[in-house]
Amino acid sequence: LSGMEDGPAEAVQVNDSTSLIYAVLMLEQLLTTGGGWQDNIGGLVGGLKLGTSDARVLPLQTKVRRIDLSPASIGELNRRLALAFSGKPRLAKNILQNVLRRWAGRSGEITGTVERLVEGASEAISRLRAGDLDGLGGVVNRYRQLKIAMAGADSGVEPDFVRSLLDLLASEGAIAGGALCGAGGGGFL
Repeated sequence: LSGMEDGPAEAVQVNDSTSLIYAVLMLEQLLTTGGGWQDNIGGLVGGLKLGTSDARVLPLQTKVRRIDLSPASIGELNRRLALAFSGKPRLAKNILQNVLRRWAGRSGEITGTVERLVEGASEAISRLRAGDLDGLGGVVNRYRQLKIAMAGADSGVEPDFVRSLLDLLASEGAIAGGALCGAGGGGFL
């Protein structure tokens, strides 16, 4: 990565994944894309992990806890997990602006939603470790609803046809849970 200020560009030395996570976060902020640290951890730290930060500590400090699963659990998860392209990518920056506006108001609905999202991440890990993939599907479904609540139902966070598809698959018993990935989702569910 190169410096973004006026004058000659200076190289930023990145010697570990933590430094790279912060360097990418800084670049995204300079480019005003509105990105956060979660995708950086997801992309740079391999395997199953739980990424956290402490909202009371500035500058931001992230932590990553790797989660080990048995080979049998990994096999069952791989057998049941599907990734599909919806054909409808959305720009994360626009959705994140809605989220930040709603967060700035600190309504009880929004702060409670954030608390439930944090609790859900730990519950997802517990379900995975227990081999309870149907329970994990329930956690994913709650995550989906909480993400919609954070952005606002009219934010475009979940296109109507994606909602209809997930609802149909669930009603047919074809899926235990489903959600679009990430803030913008990139069109993947």
